[in-house]
Amino acid sequence: MKYRNYYIESINGKSNCVIRSFCKIYDKKYDDVYQELISLAKTLNCSSFNDIEVFEKYMEQNKTKKISFNQDIKIKDLELDNSSYIIFCWDKKEYYHMVTIIDNILYDKDDNSMNLYPISIYKKIIK
Repeated sequence: MKYRNYYIESINGKSNCVIRSFCKIYDKKYDDVYQELISLAKTLNCSSFNDIEVFEKYMEQNKTKKISFNQDIKIKDLELDNSSYIIFCWDKKEYYHMVTIIDNILYDKDDNSMNLYPISIYKKIIK
């Protein structure tokens, strides 16, 4: 797997890994994704767009499904086909993160996420 720097922010200079991941995989603008997630969080009565229920519903609405994978493997060791994925991951302590992998290229603000462990993997379904 390769790494490519990817960083995008709101018009106010803020950035969030969930929004960045969705912008990359769905080719949307930061502020549009932010507004869509805020609206969905309100609809689902969640306190934040970062809630798992919210971002999983957003992915479902955008034809992205959770897939199974080998547990206890670092992102850099994943064997994925040349498709588009979102990885919800962590450091096995208290740091949680989200990244996008497209055609075996990890897009993130730095390459530290290569050493994180997937919690869930979601694959964009093309139809």
